[in-house]
Amino acid sequence: MKPRGVDFFCYTVSDISKSADFYENTLGLTLYAWIGTGWVEFVIGDTPTVLALRSGREEQDANGETGGGAIAIAVADVRRAVDELRAQHVEVVLEPGEQATCYAAGIADPDGNLILLHNRKDGTAG
Repeated sequence: MKPRGVDFFCYTVSDISKSADFYENTLGLTLYAWIGTGWVEFVIGDTPTVLALRSGREEQDANGETGGGAIAIAVADVRRAVDELRAQHVEVVLEPGEQATCYAAGIADPDGNLILLHNRKDGTAG
């Protein structure tokens, strides 16, 4: 097997309508497909990468955690993105910071899923 890339990421959410609204209207992702009542997909920027949401999260894990995994969304300016989202009362779980290869911050969706806001120092994305 030779992997060619990532086709999509998926989060399980407790309220698919609420989460779909967050990803579309708060984060500005483009709705790609709404399949039945329990699956919705969004494209991210000009890439073929898709974020899928599926209904079904009803319980926390043994540690009380509701999130699992993370997605990193490339943005032009991490601090500006955090400021814009804070103004919309989005929870910031990781303050903007500089790493060796990037700038990053973390926010949470309505189910506590981690979303990293990410900017590579080399200017690439995707």
